[in-house]
Amino acid sequence: MTVHWIAFLIAAAAIILAGIKLASFGEALGERIGVGQGWIGLLFLATITSIPELTTTVTGAALNIPNISLGNAFGSNLFNIAIIAVMDIPLLGRGPFLRLVRPYHVTSGGLAVLLTVLAMLGMTIDPGAAIGWVSPVSILILITYVAGVFLLYRIEKRDHREVEGPPKETMSLGRAISGFLICGSLIIAAGIVLIHASRDIAEATGLSASFMGAILVAIVTSLPELATSIGALRIKAYDMIVGNLFGSNMFNILTIFFADLAFRRGSIFGGLGEGMMDQLLVAGLGIAMATIATIAIAYRSKRRVLGMGAGAALLLAVYIMSLYLIVHRGIHV
Repeated sequence: MTVHWIAFLIAAAAIILAGIKLASFGEALGERIGVGQGWIGLLFLATITSIPELTTTVTGAALNIPNISLGNAFGSNLFNIAIIAVMDIPLLGRGPFLRLVRPYHVTSGGLAVLLTVLAMLGMTIDPGAAIGWVSPVSILILITYVAGVFLLYRIEKRDHREVEGPPKETMSLGRAISGFLICGSLIIAAGIVLIHASRDIAEATGLSASFMGAILVAIVTSLPELATSIGALRIKAYDMIVGNLFGSNMFNILTIFFADLAFRRGSIFGGLGEGMMDQLLVAGLGIAMATIATIAIAYRSKRRVLGMGAGAALLLAVYIMSLYLIVHRGIHV
């Protein structure tokens, strides 16, 4: 038991330190190759920080535990949106945070919602349908993700022409790339260790399946996003934070396609059984939170609640309510 906790703490510390540095290297890389913070966060950071979710989701499918697999993807999306709300707290009056980011994040937020809706359709409309053994909805998720990334790239390139300020003195391209790759590799390796350690701890302490599947593992696999967001906040890379989190949510839904490939017992949606309603609940809560965040970005309210932006306060309240509903209902695995 002690060994599991030591591995957990060491891996968590490594992810936090690497995540904080990853944001700095990501910003420098964006400056050198001529793309904005949002795109760096959306594609590069989101892909790296979502590797733990990909590993867990695909592993769950391969081990014939589809509810843990999809529950991790949907639960991680919930936590990622909660991170957006938490970013409001350290600003100490400089926020609200969601007023500091560019409006084009409405598009990535909308795409994250659309992809989640597709996953919900896969669970409800003939979930046993398959092409080979893969659901046609999983294939549609892949196509929508690729098309969405291309659309966001076009938007980012267009908006990046509007210079944010004077050119920044930054590190060389070689140092930015090497630092980015080293930090990214450390996050991936430590993330895999963290997943296994958290599962061992959950089993040893007798935590419930609902806590383990939809909360503990989901939060643990989202630790890279949290660490990277903290690092980006330190250098005031606000667009990188939202790009990373919305991009991670898009990527998390994409992992369902790879999980479906690994499931090999027909469509993964058809294998959920009694757990389907639980997955619909978590996915629906994720859509609600992503929609609130997207509306808050578009509305750009100055209103505060207990020192936080009204949108951030509402997101935290909804996340706490979501955790209560998940634990109270329980997840069938």
